[in-house]
Amino acid sequence: MLEIHLFVNPLGMRCFRCEQDVLRIDQQLRTKVNYQFIPLFNMDTIQQTMKLYHLNDHDLNVRQQTSATLYQIILDYKAALFQGRKRGRHYLLRLQSALINEGADYSEALAQKIAQQAQLDLDMFWEDRKSELAIKAFKKDQYMADEMGVTQTATAVVFDSEQPVYGYMINNFDYESLIESYRNHQFCLQQTPEEFAQSFNDKHHQSTLRIL
Repeated sequence: MLEIHLFVNPLGMRCFRCEQDVLRIDQQLRTKVNYQFIPLFNMDTIQQTMKLYHLNDHDLNVRQQTSATLYQIILDYKAALFQGRKRGRHYLLRLQSALINEGADYSEALAQKIAQQAQLDLDMFWEDRKSELAIKAFKKDQYMADEMGVTQTATAVVFDSEQPVYGYMINNFDYESLIESYRNHQFCLQQTPEEFAQSFNDKHHQSTLRIL
């Protein structure tokens, strides 16, 4: 079994495509695949979002508004996940489709509409999206990213149940890179987390595939 952690920018077109790639994977691999989409929130994702939507990155107010919007979208996603991983992913993908494919502007009205489409309990969702529990879940995700050495979106960390203490990092993730790595048995390469942390610090600008 493979466990895939895909770190994404909820407002990023490339990340949206990466998520679609993950959904295709279990149709091609002869193993069970568990996956989760983990939103990454840092200065890079904020800058990436402003560039993507052609916003003035020299305007502090625009930057703060972009940051606040991205943050709330992540909390909405975490709130949706409280009602089940499948419904949470469904919510995220529908929201991204509205924002990215249809050009909709994010608003509370849009969040409610997507929550209805994802068949969420609206009262619970509306309460959870502002809750301390959602904030804690958000902080946990950022801590996980930091522990794994993930700094950029469209990064996947893959664990194979046959090698449970090791993981495989794929930067610039796409469908073909994971399929190729799996079929070439590259997930069996071994390196301890300590060795990975050192090699990541030394070489993270030189390699696209690494062991964790």
